[in-house]
Amino acid sequence: MNRWLVRAAMAGSLLAQSNIVWAQSPVVDLRNFHPREVKSAVFTLASPQDLRVEAVGAEGSDNRGTFSWITAMWNPRDDRRQPWRGNAWILDLRTRKVAWELSESATERGGHDTRVFSGTVRLPAGDYEAFFGSFPTTYWTNDDREQSSVERMTSWLADQGFDEFRLTITGSAKVLSGAAATAVRRGFADGAIVALAGDGSERYLETGFALDRPTAIDVYAVGEAREDAEFDTGWIVNADTHEKIWRLTWRDSSPAGGAQKNRVAHVSRTLPPGRYAAFYATDDSHDPREWNAPPPHDPAAWGLTIRVADAAARAAVKSFTYEHVPAAATIVALTDVGDKESRSRGFSLSRAMDVRVYALGEGRDGRMFDYGWITNAATHEKVWQMRYEETEHAGGDAKNRLVDRTIHLDKGDYVVHYVSDESHSADGFNASAPPDAKRWGITLLSASGTVERGAVSAFAEKPDANVIAQIVGVRDDESPRRKFRVDRETTIRVYALGESSGREMADYGWIEDAKSGRTVWEMTYRTSEPAGGAAKNRRFDGTITLPAGEYTLRYESDGSHSFGSWNASPPDEPEMYGITLYRVR
Repeated sequence: MNRWLVRAAMAGSLLAQSNIVWAQSPVVDLRNFHPREVKSAVFTLASPQDLRVEAVGAEGSDNRGTFSWITAMWNPRDDRRQPWRGNAWILDLRTRKVAWELSESATERGGHDTRVFSGTVRLPAGDYEAFFGSFPTTYWTNDDREQSSVERMTSWLADQGFDEFRLTITGSAKVLSGAAATAVRRGFADGAIVALAGDGSERYLETGFALDRPTAIDVYAVGEAREDAEFDTGWIVNADTHEKIWRLTWRDSSPAGGAQKNRVAHVSRTLPPGRYAAFYATDDSHDPREWNAPPPHDPAAWGLTIRVADAAARAAVKSFTYEHVPAAATIVALTDVGDKESRSRGFSLSRAMDVRVYALGEGRDGRMFDYGWITNAATHEKVWQMRYEETEHAGGDAKNRLVDRTIHLDKGDYVVHYVSDESHSADGFNASAPPDAKRWGITLLSASGTVERGAVSAFAEKPDANVIAQIVGVRDDESPRRKFRVDRETTIRVYALGESSGREMADYGWIEDAKSGRTVWEMTYRTSEPAGGAAKNRRFDGTITLPAGEYTLRYESDGSHSFGSWNASPPDEPEMYGITLYRVR
């Protein structure tokens, strides 16, 4: 009998508490959404309690809508279910974990293919943020805002149950707004040694921090990636060696909620004493200012946060201003290179020096299309070249390639070269750009820091006085010509680079008598030799004798494999692709 009374009393108490929850006014009421809109409310609980939650949303596309093909484009091999068109969730702002989510709850069918949840959710004391994301499979983007278009879209959204989307939370909670809400929302970053917020398009953020002892760090990053590329991403490098310590990639991250491209990494690492640099970069879309797909569970954390749990170790961390490519150390910079460009610049070293090469370019399948190299100005010998096998992924599309290494150069004169093909450059990337897109090209820096006065100077390569006529840097489908004259019988050195097609020449040069048009010399497969790179690259380097008279130097290329647009490995001296005539002394 006593047990029955106790149970009855407990049941009555629970019923009374439930009635109290039902009787209270909602502390969170999110509704009346625009397409692609996220609404949220921050609230705090002074004690553990049951909250009454009512939500109406909608499941993901049935593979017939616009959203389905966009998702397939991003992850063609990913067969996971698509994100809900209308989804609600509650985020624990202390742990950054989801405390409740509509799409993961037991729901009932509502009108217009909606899903309805009505129940009690028990939460411990703490700070929370409630979200609702409304991302219908089709949305209105007509800038003219014609009335007929508005009416059709409004009707279509109503048929999807868009007008019914809502999230209501009832209970004894305190709602925060303004500065108080912002402070709680960003509280996770309080005391962080690094907090780089990716809340904007095309941002490139960098900062340095120094550790005086082995230190355990907590890395929390949210961004945008797919299996073969990153678009909004963070990374950490050794500030002195430039070695990558960690990077947010698809493989080293987990689903962050919402669209499949949202990724999150929460890892712990112990770093030895040293200087480090942290980065976060964004592309031109999908960030907290304008989501183009359902957002992650923790939108405010879009970026990179690094914390140190140990208070003593955290107090010893020193921050410093960091430049990954410092202007004071720069020797030569050929950057912001556009389509079909060929740039070069000379420099002189008064002593031997270690030089850091920082180069961004385009390459795939073992070949480079936009790339740089360095030649010895006196001998024209190539002392360094950007080769695909020595590059790493530069971020963005997989074909963006990066070299960041140190080489040794002796005292002397050098020329830095960079060449680009007809697409995917600073003029306009045809796939996702790398985070450091403004440095597309090649930069040489002093490896030891600021360039010493007198150690480096500009070098202007003087025209070779022995050159009689020259056609170089020949591109696809070109047929340039140059007229020249010799006043007496002259021995001439001919240096020509071209392309063979079997035993015939596809790109080649020749010399004509200007008056008769008769060919007096021609580059052939039989008289040429391999020029380095692909087997079809051919070179002629020999002498001929021309009587006094007027001549025309000519060159012709076909529709592929030429300067700046190689479809196989280029020859050893790509800048000389064409034909040059030298007067023999």
